[in-house]
Amino acid sequence: MVKTAIQLFGVVLAGALISAILGGLFAMIVALISPDFVSGLFSLKENVSAARYAFSVGMIWGLFIGAAVSGFACGLSVLLGLLKLRINIGNKDQ
Repeated sequence: MVKTAIQLFGVVLAGALISAILGGLFAMIVALISPDFVSGLFSLKENVSAARYAFSVGMIWGLFIGAAVSGFACGLSVLLGLLKLRINIGNKDQ
């Protein structure tokens, strides 16, 4: 049981970090294409690089979204495992 919990935590952590990097890259690409959009969206000061700022904000949002999705997926796999266990126990009684 503990080994499974550690593996699920590792999956959540890896998913969150990967989505943070992807979110940052996506935001940076948007900032490189349209720096005015990012400046207006985030109320940037003039001395800050729009691409760099967008990358950091994209990483933060990617981290939150990735952790939520990974946690939901791991919770769903645990729920399906419990249902399978319950069905297997029910079949042994018959």
